[in-house]
Amino acid sequence: MKKFLAATLLALAVPCLPATAAATLKPFTANYQMARSGDVIGEATFSLRPAAGGWEYDQTTRGTHGVAALAAANVDESSLLQDNGTTLQLRSYRYRMSTLLKSSNRSVEVDPAANTIWIRDKKREARFPMQAGVLDQNSVTLAIARDLADGKRGTLSYPVATRSAVEMQRYVVGKEQMLTVPAGSLRTIVVTRQRDTPNGRVTAYWFGLDNGFVPVRIVQNEPNGESWQASLVSVVR
Repeated sequence: MKKFLAATLLALAVPCLPATAAATLKPFTANYQMARSGDVIGEATFSLRPAAGGWEYDQTTRGTHGVAALAAANVDESSLLQDNGTTLQLRSYRYRMSTLLKSSNRSVEVDPAANTIWIRDKKREARFPMQAGVLDQNSVTLAIARDLADGKRGTLSYPVATRSAVEMQRYVVGKEQMLTVPAGSLRTIVVTRQRDTPNGRVTAYWFGLDNGFVPVRIVQNEPNGESWQASLVSVVR
């Protein structure tokens, strides 16, 4: 079950952006198929919509096949973001995981006035210094897609509030590739996370070049040989 939840975390923010300079956010709903080592285990829905003073990005992941369905495994995430024109800034983040046997909650609060980022869960609370442009694990790919739409390439870096820290994450933009997913055959550009301490885990994202840089596929390969994959099914704008 823990591994299924790891798969849900793969499916990060799905943007709907024009492939032009100074890319702006637009509302969308996108659907994904979730798979573990080639076997379908669930589905995910992401939605982006305007909120007071910014944007709200919501993600829901549901176990629909196999053990994930039997355990009623669900993950809900919600991010409130401020658009500063050239960068995105997290305001708050909520995470909830539930199964028939247990549940967990986590939150991030960003308080620029107090120069503080708060990370909380059921067991602990941590305080970190404010960082401009900080994001969460749910919304970091939204920033990547926006930078790709603005023509940025090479290595992209973002401060990200994780479950226990605020860390600088780096993503390397790679080559263009054709991929076939439930949504069709699409041109993509691959982006791979670069970890400071290699542990055998590889995370990669394929962003669509002709669909506004919506992620077409997200893959995480684990050190034990297992693979988790999110594949685009449809996007409604």
